[in-house]
Amino acid sequence: MPGPSTVVLVRHAELQSSSDDSGLTATGQKRAELLEFMFQTAGVTALFTSELRRTKDTAQPLADRIPLVPIVLPGLNPAAHRDRVLAVPSGVALVVGHTNTVPQLIAALGAGNNVKIDANEFDRMFIVSLRDGGGGSLLSLHYRV
Repeated sequence: MPGPSTVVLVRHAELQSSSDDSGLTATGQKRAELLEFMFQTAGVTALFTSELRRTKDTAQPLADRIPLVPIVLPGLNPAAHRDRVLAVPSGVALVVGHTNTVPQLIAALGAGNNVKIDANEFDRMFIVSLRDGGGGSLLSLHYRV
């Protein structure tokens, strides 16, 4: 099957201020390091972020470890983001997004329309296992620091 077999989606880690594009808090940095630890040997072949610093900072420890250069998914276009993620030749794609992009990308991947991430939730992880012929199954997890 061409494309990734699995897409992992997380919201960015805790940020210092929601009013701007500030960096991560100490807890947020620990969460980013936990992602790096969890996925360092998971076969991640592509990392995706938004244009915002908080997503890039969340992905950076893993990007440094693998190493990979994160690919920016600009704007709020779930169909375009889906197509870009599915263009990965194989392996696992990890997407670091936002409360308003992760659920929409899950839906665009055909894995569920009822995902919601609350403003105070930074520990949600979604694993989409893709199927031949389209669509996928969804596993929803929490990863605590």
